[in-house]
Amino acid sequence: MILNGPENGPGEGMAAGRADLRDGFGRRIEYARLSLTDRCNFRCIYCMPHDGLPFIPHERIMSYEEMLRLCGIMTSLGITTFKVTGGEPLCRRGAAGFIRDLAALPDVTEVTLTTNGSLLAPHLEFLAESGLRSVTFSCDAMDQTAFAAIARTDASLDAVKASMENAAALGLRIKINTVPLMGYNDGQLVALARFALERGYHIRFIELMPVGRGRTLSGVPQEELFAAIEREFGGLERVYERTGNGPATVYQVSGYPGRVGFIAALSERFCTSCNRVRLTSTGFLKTCLCHEAGVDLREPARSGARDEELRATIRRAVAEKPAGHSFSFAATGGKEFFMNSVGG
Repeated sequence: MILNGPENGPGEGMAAGRADLRDGFGRRIEYARLSLTDRCNFRCIYCMPHDGLPFIPHERIMSYEEMLRLCGIMTSLGITTFKVTGGEPLCRRGAAGFIRDLAALPDVTEVTLTTNGSLLAPHLEFLAESGLRSVTFSCDAMDQTAFAAIARTDASLDAVKASMENAAALGLRIKINTVPLMGYNDGQLVALARFALERGYHIRFIELMPVGRGRTLSGVPQEELFAAIEREFGGLERVYERTGNGPATVYQVSGYPGRVGFIAALSERFCTSCNRVRLTSTGFLKTCLCHEAGVDLREPARSGARDEELRATIRRAVAEKPAGHSFSFAATGGKEFFMNSVGG
């Protein structure tokens, strides 16, 4: 049984004429996660403290114009796929318009969105018409009680499910990210899989990472979850064709239109195939989720740096991208960080 590997299967050839941005280990970097904001209307137990966190001051947050400039520079280097995330990205005013403008940049091949879904409904048609291709919903439960306990919100799970259905009807690909947690949703994971499989959605079960509040919780072992799903649905057949930009190992189940994936960053690390960087809302280009490695792009950009200078800065940062994570407190320089601030 293989639980982890690149979500896009075996490597594909580089398109003719495409820029080739590689790190010091030869990995091609072609995908960026963009955190529009650290703010969120949920307080998920694995992400943030119950009372929330001090939010980043407005003056430290990049404007959309600044972010679009940096994204344009990244596309010239070969980063052409972007995931818009947060916090909850739709908490930031104008997020839908930013997604439209990002999708319209030359050489951008795909823009996707990760959201908790609670604020999505009024933006769906606009986003579908603006170049958005896929929506990933963070959803950890199948009933309102467990949903509220994990997300610590009074938002309606039924409304989130309705947004999934409406997004699919508009032609958007639907993915669901679920963090299996002992004592919270471990009895609902098979039901979540069935919900996605029956509707043609792609669900990914993400191994709990020891980051922020995740250090205080216990995840469901991926092997146990795989076995439970296999018992319920029969054999799982590995899917190798390209299904996305992430690191999930994806399976199809006979008789169901949806797919199920597993992302096991700890037990089955996939660092050798990492293709991504993260740009935070403050303009920090983070080259590894686990490490402090990266570079500030906001201040040079605000101080008059030319595009070519910023391009060289990005190249240097990517060249120093760590070989892999260790997820130890020491690896972060002894500084605790929370997922809402770095784009998940």
